[in-house]
Amino acid sequence: MQVFGTELEGVKNINWWYSVWVTPNADSISHILTEISRTLPDTTLKVYQKYTADTSIAQSSRRVVSALFSVLQKRKIKYVQNESLGSVGQKIQYPVETLRKKQGICIETSTLFASILEAMGFQAVLVIIPGHSFVGWHSEKDSKVYDFIETTMISNSKTTAADAINSAIKTYNAEVEAKNFSTGKSEIVDLATVRKYGILPNDVP
Repeated sequence: MQVFGTELEGVKNINWWYSVWVTPNADSISHILTEISRTLPDTTLKVYQKYTADTSIAQSSRRVVSALFSVLQKRKIKYVQNESLGSVGQKIQYPVETLRKKQGICIETSTLFASILEAMGFQAVLVIIPGHSFVGWHSEKDSKVYDFIETTMISNSKTTAADAINSAIKTYNAEVEAKNFSTGKSEIVDLATVRKYGILPNDVP
């Protein structure tokens, strides 16, 4: 399944189907986890645990996601603009293809990020807004507070993870102010929720 546009009884929104492209068990993802660990304090990957140098679990979560951003940034993945997000019949490549081709549209960089976040053990979300997508995660385990990052910014070697986080938060706040989440125009797709509905990762190597 690579073409977006199908329905399932009981599924709240068609946007939930994006989660099938989130493939945390793909072989290529496990290699990236090793790279991330090497850049963290004591070369230890901590998820929803606090590093000694940090003041909170939320701060440590940002540290890990920032390390992920830097690792992917070094792979020189080019962002390809595409305004047809959400169109029925749109073909979407898997994270392994994004890594191999070194390019992707926003939903493809988002599913790549989300795949790695889910593989690490983060409670990840996809944020789908008109014509665009980015990624978020629960700042602490089971928290109702989200943190976000703009995944397309890995294509700019001069951009920091902090820049990408601030950009995503700004976009999210604008959507909240416009009441787009309330009206359903925009949606936060929580991967843990959609997995409970049986929408599982597609089986890719």
